[in-house]
Amino acid sequence: MADSGRYLVLGGSGLLGRQLRKLLDPQRTVATYRSHPASGGTYFDASSMRLSDALLRGSHDIRAAYILYGITKLDECARDPAGTALINVSSIKRTIDDLLEAGIKPIFASSDAVFDGSHGMWKESDPTRPLLTYGKQKLQVERHLQSSKAPWVVARLSKLVSTVSEPRNLLDEWVGQLGRGETIRCASDLVFSPADVEDAARALVRMAEDAFSGVFHVCGPRPIGRLELLNLLIEKIRARVDVHPQVSVCRAHDLNFYETRPLDVSMQPDKLYAALGTEFRNMDSVCSEFVANQYGRVAAAEARHK
Repeated sequence: MADSGRYLVLGGSGLLGRQLRKLLDPQRTVATYRSHPASGGTYFDASSMRLSDALLRGSHDIRAAYILYGITKLDECARDPAGTALINVSSIKRTIDDLLEAGIKPIFASSDAVFDGSHGMWKESDPTRPLLTYGKQKLQVERHLQSSKAPWVVARLSKLVSTVSEPRNLLDEWVGQLGRGETIRCASDLVFSPADVEDAARALVRMAEDAFSGVFHVCGPRPIGRLELLNLLIEKIRARVDVHPQVSVCRAHDLNFYETRPLDVSMQPDKLYAALGTEFRNMDSVCSEFVANQYGRVAAAEARHK
C-alpha cells in the first residue's frame, strides 16, 4: 500500500468495513456510518447528504475511497426496487461523481449477483445478466464507473465469512441454530465462492495502489455448494464436541424467496490472485479456524468453572 494520503471507508460499520478499518492506519482513515454507530466514525447519510458537502469541502489528502454502504437484503430490494435504488444506485452514483471530481480513486464493492447463475466460475469478462433486483442495481453502478476515464476499481464480492464471531457471519448463524437445536434448511443447488473477510479486506487495501484498475472478482479459490459448506462446518464441530444437527435439505425454489435466486454464482479469482501474488484461504481452513475459536473459548470457560 502507498505510504501517503488518507483513506475513506464509506460504510465502516459492516462486516467488511470493520475488518478494513482494522487493517488501515486509523490515523489515516476516515470511516462513516449511518444506522450502526462505529467507534471513531463519522455520521454520513447518503440519502440526504452529499459527500462534497459533508467530507470533501476544501482541500483534502484522501487518495482512495471504499464504497461499501447500501441496502444488501435481497428480498428488501426486490419488494421495493425504486426505494432501495435511491440508496443503492442514485446516492452511490452521486458519491462516485463527488469522489472523481475531487481526484479520489473510488473502489466500489459490487456483487456476484450481477450474474444469472446459468453456469459457474464466472470471469470478469463474462456477460452480466442479473436476475436479482440487487444485482441489477449493482450493475447500474458498475456501468456508471466504467464510463469514467479516471482510475476506479469494481470489487465483485462473493459471500464473506469470518473466523471469529461477527454479526451477519453465516458460520455464526449456523452455529447459533445448532446451539438452539433448530432445524437448518439448506439448499443443495446454490453454489458460490465464499471468502474469508480478512482476505477480502487485505485485497481491498491493495486495490488503493495505482496498479489496480478495472473489475476484479474478490472471492475464495474454489466453488462450494451452500450445503457442502454447512456439512464441512458440522464435520469440524463434530471433531471437538458431540452435536446432533437437524438439517433439512431442499432446493432454492423451496425457500420462498421473493425473486428467483441465481443457482451458481461462483467466480474465477485468477485475475485478482495474479495481481496480489497470493491466494485466499479455502473454506476448509476457514472453518477449522472458526471452530477452534468458537469451541476453544467454550472449553476454556468450562475449565475455569470446574
